[in-house]
Amino acid sequence: MPEMTSRQRLLAAMRREQPDRVPIHVRGVPAWNEEWVRTRHPSYAPVIEAVARHGDLVATWSPPQGFFLSAAPLETETTRIPAGDWEIEQITVETPLGPLTRERHISRSGMPGLTTRFWIETLEDVERFLSLPYEPVKVDATPFFELERQLGERALVITGLNNPATYTHMLLGSERLAIWSIEERALISRLMGLFAERVYDLVRALLEANVRGVFGFTGEEYIGPPLQSPRDFREWGTCLEQPIAELLHRYGCLMHIHCHGPMDAILEEFPAIGCDCLHPIEAPPLGDVPLADAKRRIGDRVCLEGNVQIGDLYSLTPPEIRELVRHAIDDGAPGGGFILCPTASPFTPTLEPKVVENYLAFIEAGVEWGRA
Repeated sequence: MPEMTSRQRLLAAMRREQPDRVPIHVRGVPAWNEEWVRTRHPSYAPVIEAVARHGDLVATWSPPQGFFLSAAPLETETTRIPAGDWEIEQITVETPLGPLTRERHISRSGMPGLTTRFWIETLEDVERFLSLPYEPVKVDATPFFELERQLGERALVITGLNNPATYTHMLLGSERLAIWSIEERALISRLMGLFAERVYDLVRALLEANVRGVFGFTGEEYIGPPLQSPRDFREWGTCLEQPIAELLHRYGCLMHIHCHGPMDAILEEFPAIGCDCLHPIEAPPLGDVPLADAKRRIGDRVCLEGNVQIGDLYSLTPPEIRELVRHAIDDGAPGGGFILCPTASPFTPTLEPKVVENYLAFIEAGVEWGRA
């Protein structure tokens, strides 16, 4: 088989075809991005070099999405308060029925942030949010086309979006979403439906602006086990996202879904949605579906992307990583429709030597074992 470009290889896998070798997507290491590379700690250099040489690059472009997918003008006030290694950010939005406030703690050392107050804390806050005017987001796809021209066949450009559940989660947080899905179910359904309409509007606008290719969605984990039930996933995931997938497929586009956590009880829902590629198929104990089982159950309908745990890249040894890669390829690659990928991005500002060695072992084993 002739050698494929990275873009061709990734697209072939996502279409469940047999590429020239298993694509190697090192998530969270965009070696194509000069600004990102320039601002990394020097400890990242060997990994960046290996990804640039042997990896299959993915570039994500996300269009501006306004305030919860609305471009209506807002009156806002932002304050930032220094607090040691953190900065406390408070944003207040004025609505016709009163203010809404979100508070986040933002790390000054590159660590993940923490939301300490969500936009919606009470039922009255819901009414405040719903009182805001809605205007569909106006799409300027120029950056998408510029990125495609810049990267050509070196990388696959994915349009990165959120699913309807993400926005409901951003309003409420995981705990309140889980509780209100029982105590205020009709209200949660109303919010999910509202955001499904807005996501559909945005996708349609992108397609009308001639954006094509792969559309990536995140957020399914917010409505799946263990916090939510399979019924919740079917109602707020499958049913609401099917029209979005159908719209994408009418234009010849693909749907990629990123969903962490246990999937055994909801695995068949992803092909029911119309998902073309599913990441990361987490192995037990963080997940509950072995890759071989996922391949058997949905691999004829969905490309599988995964499934080496990010924690293992930080804690195991290079021989152990090589063995995980070999098993992943043995279980996922037969017949095509598989992309080798860690379950998440590197999450520390610097990489310890052991972690660097493990990433290099991951890439080297992918090249060695991934030939068709």
